Amino acid sequence: MDKKWLAYRIYPEPSGTEYQNSNLMNKAEVECLFDYCQILEAMISRDGWKVLIEYHGFQVLYEINEKSGWFDCDNLEEFIFEVESHIDSLPEL
Repeated sequence: MDKKWLAYRIYPEPSGTEYQNSNLMNKAEVECLFDYCQILEAMISRDGWKVLIEYHGFQVLYEINEKSGWFDCDNLEEFIFEVESHIDSLPEL
């Protein structure tokens, strides 16, 4: 049975980095992950977003995003809309 990843970064080569539940609990790691996603080095799966939203909530994720700048949003409502749209665009894994 294949193990699902919550988030994945293409570096370091050759195998990249898989992010697990414990990684997504750490705000500093989430901020770095957002930075990597912004430059298209990483992606967060639907399951990964579910973990992030359930553990941190949209308000904290918005604050992390404010530091990272991945999503260009002026307020929490825009951030929620952008994240939900992003999640809807992700493939089912």
